[in-house]
Amino acid sequence: MNNTHQEITNNLYAFYDQVAQCKGIYAEKKELWSIIRNNPGTWPRIIYRIPGHLPQNETSPELFEKVRSGLYPEVLIATDDNIGQMDPFLRAGGFYPFLGWKGMAREYTPGLQAPELPENIGIVTLERPEDREQWVNIVSTELIAPTLFDLEMIEILRNRQGVEIYLLKHNEVGVATLLSYDSGDSTGLYMIATSKSSQRKGFGHLLVSQIVWQISQQSKKPIILHATPKGEGLYAKSGFLPYNQFFLYRFLNQSS
Repeated sequence: MNNTHQEITNNLYAFYDQVAQCKGIYAEKKELWSIIRNNPGTWPRIIYRIPGHLPQNETSPELFEKVRSGLYPEVLIATDDNIGQMDPFLRAGGFYPFLGWKGMAREYTPGLQAPELPENIGIVTLERPEDREQWVNIVSTELIAPTLFDLEMIEILRNRQGVEIYLLKHNEVGVATLLSYDSGDSTGLYMIATSKSSQRKGFGHLLVSQIVWQISQQSKKPIILHATPKGEGLYAKSGFLPYNQFFLYRFLNQSS
């Protein structure tokens, strides 16, 4: 792929478009901003897409006023293409950096070997209600920026084209989660989390490796993900290389 850097961003936005549509939320598209309405603390978290150039002055007052009034939630995302310009612009509007992710990708590897799964490990696709409940519980509590999921949302999302949802089970108990989304040009891995009691035991690495192998048997498209600093080393072991940086900004209501 000639533009892996851009595809990491494209897959992310395409995936959240799917999420928004599942919730009956449709983006408000403008020349410089695409806005997804949601409820703070629930999924999806992404609200604004910021292009690779500084927003025009005539656009920003309306945007920030909607955020200040509570019409839009408090979180937005920006890429590192223009973060030097964007950071002071966002701070001037009352936004402050909250979290950061590294955009990573791995290209197709011919002859990739399947990881060996121990006998007490199984990977399922949430056919059973109890598996869906375990998946929702792990993701809602163990992601670095936990957000609330509901079972209805998962039921709708798992039937969307291009979406697959996985739960790794150890001794029949769900311990690790992953969601993949095929945008047509790449496959993104999202919602990678491990239950607290099962962390640092290799379950996350095993799940990612297995799904990467499965995807590679069906497609030669790149596989992308967004890693926290803590998780970057884990994904590097699975062949992912860093490309770009994503920053999460939160609106600080200084009047409250």
